[in-house]
Amino acid sequence: MKTIARLWLTAACIGLPVAASAQPAPSRAEPTVTSCTNKQTLNAVAQSLGVNIAVNRANAWVFGYDWAHVGFKSWASNLDRGWKWDANQFTTNMFVHPYHGSLYFNAARANCLNFWESVPIAFLGSWEWEYFGETFRPSLNDFYMTGFGGPILGEVLHRVSAAVLDEEADGAERIGRELAALVINPVGGLNRLVRGQWTRHGVNPPDRISDSYLFQAKIGARRVEEVEGQDGVASSPTLLLDISLGDVFGTPYREPLDVVHMLAQVSPDGGGLNLLRIVGRLYGKELTSGDGWQRHELLVNQRMDYVNNPVYHFGEQSLEVGVQSLWRTGPSGFHLSTRLAGDAVMLGAIEALAEPQEDRTIDWGPGVGAIAEISLERDGRTYLSWYNRVRYLRAVSGAPANHTLLFSGFDITIPLTSQLGVGAYLSGDHRYSHYTEKPDVDRAYVETRVYLTWTLGHRTPDPTR
Repeated sequence: MKTIARLWLTAACIGLPVAASAQPAPSRAEPTVTSCTNKQTLNAVAQSLGVNIAVNRANAWVFGYDWAHVGFKSWASNLDRGWKWDANQFTTNMFVHPYHGSLYFNAARANCLNFWESVPIAFLGSWEWEYFGETFRPSLNDFYMTGFGGPILGEVLHRVSAAVLDEEADGAERIGRELAALVINPVGGLNRLVRGQWTRHGVNPPDRISDSYLFQAKIGARRVEEVEGQDGVASSPTLLLDISLGDVFGTPYREPLDVVHMLAQVSPDGGGLNLLRIVGRLYGKELTSGDGWQRHELLVNQRMDYVNNPVYHFGEQSLEVGVQSLWRTGPSGFHLSTRLAGDAVMLGAIEALAEPQEDRTIDWGPGVGAIAEISLERDGRTYLSWYNRVRYLRAVSGAPANHTLLFSGFDITIPLTSQLGVGAYLSGDHRYSHYTEKPDVDRAYVETRVYLTWTLGHRTPDPTR
């Protein structure tokens, strides 16, 4: 129930700090949505605090949750006892907390702070909540997932909502766009409403829409089967949203997450959202001249993974360092794209399957990993792809254990028209967990998808053509 309150009541109750941030809108000559310059740091701090006050009061007054009835006694107790490892449900820990962090982060982005300036606001909001927003003892993993997950998810929501907005639109179209942006980015949308920007005309900022972008919706069916397991077969409809903003070789590096890719999957058998993967470029450096038959770029990416399938649950916040390459195949315009990277898992989580206790259903720990991908592409669209990933986690919370996970998959898309196509996907995932004091766990599953695709996008010209 804490999950529902945090997600859906926040946007409705931010009134005071948002109103405090109201200010004259920028002139037509200086429109600001994604690249504003009038920084309001104190407003950002006030709004992040307002998010916490609103969520806490809604939980206490509307839902009547005991844990929300905070005061001097609970605050003193939390400050005295300090950190612990949280035992919340997997979805709360690995998705809700990053989403909550995105609200803090976008309070800063809505007040013209850049990416790096907004990151401390996410950590500040998380710290406030852990000590003063609930009676539970402060959770170290909640603080971590909110602080690190909030910026990467928040930047995606910030950029997508900015692309939806149109300062030159009128009437029903304008209101529809503002409402859609509000749903995507509640704090940013409420700031615009209070400032009178929902109906004010202006000039769209130059960075409103990426030079390169791709949006794909994939609708079809999904089948998951455990290999030699007892969970049987799970089949259901599925919807995937695949969003790419920017292009590694078509978008010169300027700022963090100027190139980002997000994949989300919703399937009833996975509890709704059962996959969320975000990879954003924190830093990039071209290693080649840029006009040859092959190109290579050194990348530092931030990665967020959330996997909730019928066989196991896994999530992480990690950093990737590697090289992405582009190889021309001929005059047809097709090229091969490869990516080789090593990963530092800052904090990962996996479902504790070895006789889990009531107060411990997740094993937490840092780790390392690697990734190898190859795909056949043309004009920014992927026709064939094969990926392999490995993760190793060392549990520091939960039963002493070493977890090794292998992910491998193959995806094919066949275009029917410029926007429509059909596709299929096959993957195999394997989990091996060695417990020091409990029986080992060895599980694997196969997932198959078939789907129709609808594509909308614009790509810069193929750099190898």
